[in-house]
Amino acid sequence: MEKMSIHHLNLFLNEGLYIIPEEKNQLILTAETKLESEEPTGEEESIGSDEVLELTYEGGFEKGVLVTYEGNELTHEHQELLFKILGAVGCSLKDIALTSSLVIEEVPMSSILAMNPNKIIVFGNIHHDILSRRKKLYEVLQEDDIEYLFADDLAQISTQVNLKKSLWSELQVLFNITKK
Repeated sequence: MEKMSIHHLNLFLNEGLYIIPEEKNQLILTAETKLESEEPTGEEESIGSDEVLELTYEGGFEKGVLVTYEGNELTHEHQELLFKILGAVGCSLKDIALTSSLVIEEVPMSSILAMNPNKIIVFGNIHHDILSRRKKLYEVLQEDDIEYLFADDLAQISTQVNLKKSLWSELQVLFNITKK
């Protein structure tokens, strides 16, 4: 509540706010003290806009494969499906960086590119610059030495056989898997 502006407070306070003259000086001193303690030091200023936010993820990212899914977390059923899919292409959790859409939406594209992934697989819709690269679902796209694959949400894939087939077909292309 301390971080709310007057506009935000106005959303649930429908009466005016009044400052008692005796408390005015105390409020001003408190506000000034707070502002002084929040002023950045010279060291913090030098970090500033050059700082790259790191993407938090599960996995070891050994093969440079970034996998993101729609939502905050995977259900047990969808996690099981995802690991079966990854196992079929020779990947496990140690080979990938697995993250949710809520986490990836908080970092800029530069942070993702700084990780230097060679493959990015997106399940579902996310609100991120990555999605601007999507031309069509279930089609491998290469841009700037990164291969992208966009697919439906794991919940949809888990219930529709035709989506599983489309995904498998493109994963074979993405991971250079030939039929024996």
